[in-house]
Amino acid sequence: MPSPRPYSRVCTNFTAIALALVFVSAARPATPTPTTAERFTFAVIGCVPYASYNDGGAAFPRLIAEINRHSPAFTVHVGDTLASSENATDALLLHRRDEFNTFDGPLIYTPGDNEWTDTHTAAAGRHDPLERLAKIRELYFAEERSLGKTPIPLVTQRRDEPFKKFVENARWSRGGVVFATVHVVGSSNNNQPAVPGAVAEWHERDAADEAWVRATFAEARATGAPGVALFFQADPFAADAGRPGYAAGFEKFLKTVEEEARAYAKPVLLVHADEHRYRLDLGMRFAAGADPVPNVTRLETFGDDNIHGSLVLVDPASVQVFLTAPLLVPGNGLPKILPAAPARRLPAGAAQP
Repeated sequence: MPSPRPYSRVCTNFTAIALALVFVSAARPATPTPTTAERFTFAVIGCVPYASYNDGGAAFPRLIAEINRHSPAFTVHVGDTLASSENATDALLLHRRDEFNTFDGPLIYTPGDNEWTDTHTAAAGRHDPLERLAKIRELYFAEERSLGKTPIPLVTQRRDEPFKKFVENARWSRGGVVFATVHVVGSSNNNQPAVPGAVAEWHERDAADEAWVRATFAEARATGAPGVALFFQADPFAADAGRPGYAAGFEKFLKTVEEEARAYAKPVLLVHADEHRYRLDLGMRFAAGADPVPNVTRLETFGDDNIHGSLVLVDPASVQVFLTAPLLVPGNGLPKILPAAPARRLPAGAAQP
């Protein structure tokens, strides 16, 4: 068996691969948005920490410490703060909130299915999912501001009278770029006919999410924003699971985002978790066989036993605006799924090495 490569070399190669993929996309013809706005970074994590993979409670603090070392402008947790087999008690939810408040910078959170949608199962404590959702709103979203040691103010959907209960949908801006969380979760976005009250909840939140996405792009157009980033927990793309078309629970959300992104015609970044792997797609296809939307990039971050994150450099003056790379944490196990190196282009007639 060949000797494993040193950890630092793997990290360096992995980051270089991801950045190479991003900068290749930036070569397409486009006109940068004139701006003097600052360049800054933000971090993304999701589907962590799961108790089974938290190294006795040490892996998640290592991830937080590594993010703090990079001093990003803010960090977004895209949901699933516990595994589906963990009991989503008040005490555990409060413990996660306390951990979020150890981030030196702002921590913005959007819920995942494990915190509420799937808590009706025996493994998760047989909770009433709607009661857990109400508790999450109470514990995490009582005020219009982020978590973390240095919170920032947020604009939330509570200001929109028809959708004022959706306090978790938040929006903020930096460097002219508009950022927003959208409450979209796994388990078919709670479109689960077998769970009492689930489908009615999904319909109501689906309408709120549509309104929130449209309002976010409306603000971006009104302010001349050079880019938009949306954060949500679920992987809503049925094509990722080899299925054609749209999954019913995500159809309205995806069609709304695609319509708004095409009309906006500037860089759009979609960030989610759910599959516990790092993935970067440039020119995202919203359904299998559909035409790609060239201004949309999809970033999926790590999770589960891959306790790492992602860093995004935001450069409002660049063509791409969002330049992404994985953030691997020393001391935490290397991810099981690494992206393949980009294919080398050789001159015609040249032999492969």
